[in-house]
Amino acid sequence: MIDIVIFLALGASTGLLAGMFGIGGGSVLVPALMFIFYGMGFEASIVIYLAIGTSLTSIFFSALSSAYSHHLKHSVEWPLVTPLSIGMVVGALVGSKYATSLESNDLKLIITIFLFAVGVEMVFSYSQFIINKTKKTLSISNVTAPLHGSWIGFLSSIIGIGGGSFTTPLMIAGGYNIRKGIGTAAACGVPIAIAGALGYMLFGQGNSDLPNFTSGFVFWPAVAAISFASILTAKVGANLSHSLSEVTLKRMFGIFLIMVGVMVMIS
Repeated sequence: MIDIVIFLALGASTGLLAGMFGIGGGSVLVPALMFIFYGMGFEASIVIYLAIGTSLTSIFFSALSSAYSHHLKHSVEWPLVTPLSIGMVVGALVGSKYATSLESNDLKLIITIFLFAVGVEMVFSYSQFIINKTKKTLSISNVTAPLHGSWIGFLSSIIGIGGGSFTTPLMIAGGYNIRKGIGTAAACGVPIAIAGALGYMLFGQGNSDLPNFTSGFVFWPAVAAISFASILTAKVGANLSHSLSEVTLKRMFGIFLIMVGVMVMIS
């Protein structure tokens, strides 16, 4: 019973993050699930893979709710969602296969570096040419979008996130404002979650250390509780994202990622 309450609280936080930042909440889900699974006595050698697979499956539902909320506020660039998603699906499947072949400590290092790098960038904005809306630094078209989507899907499935940490800066670099970036990232989190989750289910089959109620590296009791709670709070997060200034959003996003990076590093 205590585990379910913890998963519900985690899901509520995930929904808020998904709505506010378009990130699907995976950045906090993975380290949090690692701690929870260790506490539940799961085999240490599979905990990180189980956390990533469960995270990707859970954020599918919060990404759907968040994407719909942003759509109602006209902050999703739908013409780009389909071409981006094509590349993301392919990249996520390849990434999940690659991730399950890595040592768990190598995966932790990758996740930590990612969180610190993106967090510092968003807080201090040292790459002004990327986040300056008045200066478009790259072109995102129907031709280039699948290429961008492929590397976003690949990296996202390795880290266990919905891709917003990559898609939002990409959209900003393409000349879109941060709210368009967040909304489009939320929509693109849906195909990444689907493809990544399927990959971890498939490539985790046959592992003798898996606990009950799993399909590959996906733990369904956690998915059910997290998904239920996250759907309820995603709309709240989306509303908050439209009531805060862009500078505040960027700094909050960056501080959040750095804090999570510290959690992973000391876990």
